[in-house]
Amino acid sequence: MQQGRRPLLAVLVAAAALLAACGGGGDPIGPKTAISRVVVAGDSLADSGTFGARFTVQNSADPANPFPVFSEIVARNFDVTECPFFVATSATNVVNNPTAGCTNFAVGGGRIRLHDTDATPDLQQTSVPFQLATAGQAIGTYAATDLVLVDGGGNDAADLVTAFLGAGTGAAGLQNYQRFLSQQLDAATLQATLAPGTPAALAAAAGLYMQKLADTYYDAIKVNALDRGATHVAVLNVPDVTLIPALQPALAAVSNANGGGTAGATAAATFKATVQQWLQAFNTELAARVGSDSRVAIVPFFADITEEIGNPASFALTNVTGTACSALGANVNAGAACTSAALDAAPPAGLAAGWWRTWAFADPLHPTPFGHQLLAASVNRALARAGWL
Repeated sequence: MQQGRRPLLAVLVAAAALLAACGGGGDPIGPKTAISRVVVAGDSLADSGTFGARFTVQNSADPANPFPVFSEIVARNFDVTECPFFVATSATNVVNNPTAGCTNFAVGGGRIRLHDTDATPDLQQTSVPFQLATAGQAIGTYAATDLVLVDGGGNDAADLVTAFLGAGTGAAGLQNYQRFLSQQLDAATLQATLAPGTPAALAAAAGLYMQKLADTYYDAIKVNALDRGATHVAVLNVPDVTLIPALQPALAAVSNANGGGTAGATAAATFKATVQQWLQAFNTELAARVGSDSRVAIVPFFADITEEIGNPASFALTNVTGTACSALGANVNAGAACTSAALDAAPPAGLAAGWWRTWAFADPLHPTPFGHQLLAASVNRALARAGWL
């Protein structure tokens, strides 16, 4: 983030969010690049309905028009609508949508590398590289009027944190951590990095893992989009997952394991900084792989969410730590359980109906509709810097 631009950025984001909330579109002059199709790959943040509901608060006032996720908001800048390419027939089965012309390949739970060390294999469609490959096969050759929007890495980073913390629980946890790392690191690199057997060595291996994961991410984009003729590709880098509610229990566990109090807080802060180094290893490698390629615009998700959480008032956010759906004892995966009407009817003490509209998080992993507007604004700024919007 450039220093000294926060006030202007805040104004632009707030204006964009309010415009979106009122049903407005993008720049009234129109985008600088003619885009007639938006192709999306990613995780639950970009999923436009694979499992029916969006992964955010549900719009009970108009169920036929759900609150849009960020990819849909971005598509509307170009007067483009989208629908999910994959549809779920159950929680454990996803098939191709029989509706023709759908170009949102994102699936909730999406990862760059499938978490295949679990006893239950992940759905193939949750692989972002698989989504990109499927999109490439369906489209063939991309046109100059196509925008490819890719989001991924957040779930992978959370998986890494879980595996890393498990490595300190005993031999089985360490073995699982090594299996996890082997999904990206070759045997020789893994053995050499872990050889000292120290906590620092375990952490260094995690950094290498994220670096290699960035290569996997970029390679999938290159082979399946750039090499197929795509000239407008927007790629989100990985956000700072240490800021999301879902990671706070892990930080608390580190604190407790170190006796709590000042010592625990110091240990948690050190671990948080270590995770952030892993994330920056990913983002640095991604930026290096993209280089000066004018066909690719990197969306600085890490920097933008860090600024939003650190300066909520500047972005019209009133809460960046709580989870709105928790007031109902629900999360967004429950679909109809977390609706705008139900939230309005159950405000926390001291708040009135509509309170959730300025919260950042709907549940521990997913944004509110306003959070999606802010993420869309991040993408829009990246597109504008690239000269496409």
